[in-house]
Amino acid sequence: MIFMTYKSHEFINLKNVDLAIAWNLQEGTDFTIGDLTKKSGINCSRDVQREVGRWFAYFVKHTPSIPFIIIGKRNGSLLYKKTGPNPLNNSTPSKGGVR
Repeated sequence: MIFMTYKSHEFINLKNVDLAIAWNLQEGTDFTIGDLTKKSGINCSRDVQREVGRWFAYFVKHTPSIPFIIIGKRNGSLLYKKTGPNPLNNSTPSKGGVR
């Protein structure tokens, strides 16, 4: 059985909420991970916030199908831009199968 530490639980919660906020931003919006964390209203340690920021940067750099790009820095934090809609919200369902 795997037990999660409290920090791991905080990390997962903040990561999921920040990612949900990022997906729901308007196309063309510039943001930092700090902006997302402020909007989330979740209070957690600075270390957890840094880990989520590192994870998000890795996610953006290594996942080509997502609509986020790194466009520079703002106040020492990476600045991202949302470039398109969420690819998982496909308005045309798969063709085939019984409906």
